[in-house]
Amino acid sequence: MKDSLKFHPLVEKTKKGIDKSHIYRGCIKNKHGDINIRIGPNSLDRALKIMDSVIKKLEKKSAKVFLNEQQYKSATCVTIFEETLSIDLYEKINITKKKEMRDRFDYDPYNYTPNGNLVLRIKDGPYEIRSEWEDGKRKQLEDHIDDFIDGLFLAAKKGRADRLEREREHRKWEAEESRKEKEEQARQREQAELDSLENEAMRWQRSKIIRAYIEATTDAYIKKNGKIDPGSEFDQWKTWANERVNRLDPLYGKFPA
Repeated sequence: MKDSLKFHPLVEKTKKGIDKSHIYRGCIKNKHGDINIRIGPNSLDRALKIMDSVIKKLEKKSAKVFLNEQQYKSATCVTIFEETLSIDLYEKINITKKKEMRDRFDYDPYNYTPNGNLVLRIKDGPYEIRSEWEDGKRKQLEDHIDDFIDGLFLAAKKGRADRLEREREHRKWEAEESRKEKEEQARQREQAELDSLENEAMRWQRSKIIRAYIEATTDAYIKKNGKIDPGSEFDQWKTWANERVNRLDPLYGKFPA
């Protein structure tokens, strides 16, 4: 078999792991670790060939295609211009109401019938960029593969530009927040210094009043008693009062001779 006829390893892995009998709402239930396709059994071969063509063409254009299995459901991802987008292929479904329920275990009142119309989708691209290509009356999806890939590159380019703009705006916001924070810190330092100055001024004013009171009290005591005896009760009080006012006075001992 020629290399051109071999499936890409991601597609081959999906092909080998698919169970056509495992159907949910008309489509083969995709397993974790497979490429993202949601199609009916009759469209499986066609869907695999389309995804194989998409992946190979993307890799020829130096795009990286991989499965992100960190999510609850694995995602088929494409990295272009350092931007990663997820893609999938799905088949449209005709939904009709059941005329009657099959049995008492049948809880779903609808029939789900795949209609053969396949769609390639960019799942998380910029909203301004086209995200879906599908079978049409004149062209099948196979004829839109190149357009889909061009759309992916356009979405990645736009996504990169948007990301860089967001990063630029974020850096601008961070710089503005840093400026505001520094201004606030400077304001707080200024306010703290002012509060300290006001507190010292109030303490100085109080100390002046107390010193004047001590002096007036001393004058009154001497006027009455003639002198202050060392060790007397008044002498002890005066010593205590001067010690306390010296602690209160912010200028006491601040500028030694």
